Amino acid sequence: MIDQGTFEHMSRYISSLIERGERIDGRKFKEYRKIRIIPNYVKNAEGSCYVELGNTKVIAGVDLGLGTPFPDTPNEGVFITSLEFLPSSFPTVEPGPPGPEAIELARVIDRAIRESRFIKTEELVIESGKTVWEIFIDIYVLNDDGNIVDAGMLATLSALMTAKFPELEKVEDTYRVNPKVKTEKILPLNMDKIPLTFSFAKINDKLILDPNKYEEESANMLVHIGISEKGIHGVQTRRSGTIKLEEFMELVSWAYDLYPKIKKILLNSLK
Repeated sequence: MIDQGTFEHMSRYISSLIERGERIDGRKFKEYRKIRIIPNYVKNAEGSCYVELGNTKVIAGVDLGLGTPFPDTPNEGVFITSLEFLPSSFPTVEPGPPGPEAIELARVIDRAIRESRFIKTEELVIESGKTVWEIFIDIYVLNDDGNIVDAGMLATLSALMTAKFPELEKVEDTYRVNPKVKTEKILPLNMDKIPLTFSFAKINDKLILDPNKYEEESANMLVHIGISEKGIHGVQTRRSGTIKLEEFMELVSWAYDLYPKIKKILLNSLK
């Protein structure tokens, strides 16, 4: 078990490194760790992907089922994103249902997808007001070395892009799904609105990209920005620190500079 004293010692050490313009793993302030993406990792899922971001390891799966639309959106399908830290992902994680942090991180990913309209929810309708496809996105953190949001987003996008609908059958006035039979029909996605998240940490007065676990613990503030080529689709801050407008705009600029490179890595992994 990692005690609070270890965290405090590492925080002081990392802060001193950042002040000298250095990082604990030798990266530059604007540098991502190595990204590895393996689509179709779980063969029994409708869509899945395994992602490594440095030593952070996550897996995402897509499950498709039938349900009723929400009353305020009768002509749209449903998608729900959940995230869970496995007990083996970090020494302080305990077994049980997802905690507040896991719920918050899932919402960051969900919001960027939802606000970008990446999923064409109107094309998930089977019978207006009655029956729609439901997309359940399950993200599991296998090893937590920081920046779960960006790793989880890449895994989710890849899982969605490779997902195939199961066979749909109509029996009298109802529908049912045969999960054992996959069709060649892919999910309706807006490929010109691929959302990506970019996560940053502010340590003292310095801004860094893709913080690892100890950098996150040392941060005064964490900032997650969801963007696509069409605009900003979500911003979430964590911790009690402050950020100036000019600092935030600098992070947005970093995100847009990085977007083509990370998008290319994602798309190349699908070929």
